Amino acid sequence: MAYSTWSGHALLGRLAYDALPDWQKELIQLDLSPAAMAKPYFPPSLADSGDKMGFLCAIMDLVYYDDCRPYATLPDGRWIPHGPPDANWQAAGGSGQPKSLTQYVKLIELLLERTIAPMREGNWEEAVRHGGALAHFIQEPFTPGHAVDNAIFHELFPDPVPDRHMRLHHAFDNACGEITPPPPRLMGTSIHECAFRLLLDIERGIRCGKRIIWPVIRSVYEGFPQSMQQQLLKEQSRMAVAITTSAWYTAICIARDRFDPSETAALDRLPLLDIDPYFFHAWQYVETLPGCLVQNKRKIPIHVYEQRNGSPAEVEIADGFGMGGHMGIKWFVDGDLYPRFTCEVGLPSRQLEGQTEHLSTRFHVEMDATVNQVYSEDIEYQARSLAVVDLKAGEPLRKIEVDITGARSLILRAQSQPYTDPATGRIAFSIPHIAVCRPALSR
Repeated sequence: MAYSTWSGHALLGRLAYDALPDWQKELIQLDLSPAAMAKPYFPPSLADSGDKMGFLCAIMDLVYYDDCRPYATLPDGRWIPHGPPDANWQAAGGSGQPKSLTQYVKLIELLLERTIAPMREGNWEEAVRHGGALAHFIQEPFTPGHAVDNAIFHELFPDPVPDRHMRLHHAFDNACGEITPPPPRLMGTSIHECAFRLLLDIERGIRCGKRIIWPVIRSVYEGFPQSMQQQLLKEQSRMAVAITTSAWYTAICIARDRFDPSETAALDRLPLLDIDPYFFHAWQYVETLPGCLVQNKRKIPIHVYEQRNGSPAEVEIADGFGMGGHMGIKWFVDGDLYPRFTCEVGLPSRQLEGQTEHLSTRFHVEMDATVNQVYSEDIEYQARSLAVVDLKAGEPLRKIEVDITGARSLILRAQSQPYTDPATGRIAFSIPHIAVCRPALSR
């Protein structure tokens, strides 16, 4: 097909369909009769089931058509939000309320249930309409215009032309068709697992999208053509296609109870670095840096001591991240899906800042059955303690393995105790860098 004639959600959906395996495409047999395709919202160019399934990813924008409204609305009649939801299933970017991660999962679950139920019955006309709403909803956050409060576009980056006034939202609605559809990934063997893993990909996509807000806005202010915005947003479009094809692929696998053992085995372990933290109490670290510590404002490799043949040996760690000795990080997790957390922790062997005679640092692993929202300057989050390690200079990594069943928050925090400087009488700290190595959730 000629992708140059397609745009928006329909384009992303058509690309996602192309990536589905043949056995799934053979199942998706849709009514392409003149009567079925005579709906006023269908363009005349739709030629096959892939076209129809792709186009129906725009169904949430067709809410004013009576035929489409049931698929674009919630059970109470309100619109499915066009972006991350708040606690009331409203679009958080517009409502002014915080995004709710727990409600986000529940809303994805609802849309998956609506999609999978007719698949099980072989009603593909119904399935692709609900599947279109699912796709639309999970694609939206990959454009910053639907992921954040648009007011920040104008507040942080005011128009340099004083007598000009334009809305920047639509500059981000520029899906690009120059994408090779990635192969789908199995996101779970249950609706709940699929919803949770989809959310993790969405959150990562939101974070990536924020990085291009200024380049896109600058291209608009400087008068570059739409093709420039499409290129800047190309990777966001690719991620939106990837999550759509994976969501559809997984929905069909669940509906048909057909799973590849190699794919299900890959779901058993979830590296913590694959989850973006929802809270970061910064020190010299403001985000998790895979395989890196910080020294003199530069990233450096992680070197630590491991116990080898009864004695410490220095090794370099790629699967890990650094954090400070007085800071905390929180992740949204599902301890019922992944009830085991393991990691190894220790002080670096080369980044020795803070490793003085006054060193007094403890590393804590905690959990909360809710999304923990406690803020504390002293790194006290009122959560359930699972493990505590006193960190010592020159010691090998210590292994931690804990049960996080029921958790919705996993918290790693460190506290360094102050001391009185004998020369000045002033309170001071020796805050070291900490290496968190091989952190993972598992079944």
